[in-house]
Amino acid sequence: MQATFHKANDIVNQTKERKLWELLYKSYKKDGLIEMGGELGIKVMTSWNKKALAQSIEKYVTADPSRLTFRMPFKEIQDLQLLLRAGGVMSEGDFEDVDFLRFPNLYFRHFIELITDDSEEYWIVPDNLREALLPIANELDNEQALRQLDLREKFVCGLIYLYGIVSLEEFVNLYNELNGKEDTLEASNIADFIEQRDKVSNELYIFMCDDTEYVVSSRMENMVDIMNEILQRSELEFHSFTKEEVLEVGTYYSLSSLPSKKLSNYLTGVLNMPESLVSLLMRSVWEMAQNNTPIPELMKMLIKEIDEVVDKDWNADKFLSLLRRYVNSLPRWIL
Repeated sequence: MQATFHKANDIVNQTKERKLWELLYKSYKKDGLIEMGGELGIKVMTSWNKKALAQSIEKYVTADPSRLTFRMPFKEIQDLQLLLRAGGVMSEGDFEDVDFLRFPNLYFRHFIELITDDSEEYWIVPDNLREALLPIANELDNEQALRQLDLREKFVCGLIYLYGIVSLEEFVNLYNELNGKEDTLEASNIADFIEQRDKVSNELYIFMCDDTEYVVSSRMENMVDIMNEILQRSELEFHSFTKEEVLEVGTYYSLSSLPSKKLSNYLTGVLNMPESLVSLLMRSVWEMAQNNTPIPELMKMLIKEIDEVVDKDWNADKFLSLLRRYVNSLPRWIL
């Protein structure tokens, strides 16, 4: 038992002592590093090799780590603080809310590592990134502006989850009517807000039609569906929701519930499917479930996707049980 403990410690320490650029170099292909640099606003050259790309990203992030934290939801800021105060290493079991998927915001997930040893998951921040983050860590949850941004993010996402597609003017009106003087939103600020918040940019976008701007759910991608919705929506009144209802919906993470985590872990852990593909599949299930797609149809779609990438026998009954639990745990939103 003693030897096992030392082995786990060795793996954790070796991972922790690895510099951020080494983590990036190991985890991403060259194209991925170029894309990451673009997301961060770093000027990189496609002619650079992987090491140069990874080191340029490390230099940018460690020079001013607030470039990472200002985009993170408040819940993730709190988890990050715990992780930093624990020396940069925490097992999943050490977090109090063990039913939540940790750090679902992929923007920050680039820069930390999750390793598994002896069935225990460890979250690890590279030492040089931890040193850069420590000076600002204690101030993060005291910033009223951060709390306000987080609340606004939940509200904006809640509205788009509930309505699906809304003219920008109507979206701003709905937001301001429910918030009153506590927080007002201006149409001219929406584009900047989308750029600043990762969760928001993943959930909605601005669409122009006949000189009118619309806020559109990112789950609406088909042009025909969007146009049909715009034409039909003009004849319909918007259903009214309370401020509390909008916030409740906007606070929900599709990947933070325990049933969701179990389904995702089955796909990645048991079936060894790529995390990127699993993320897309979970998103598709989420969207289809909101449109009341029957379980058999969901099952058929997922089996087809699984069979294309999994070349071994797998337990369909176990999978179906997990899928039912996940779908039954989803709120039924009105899109």
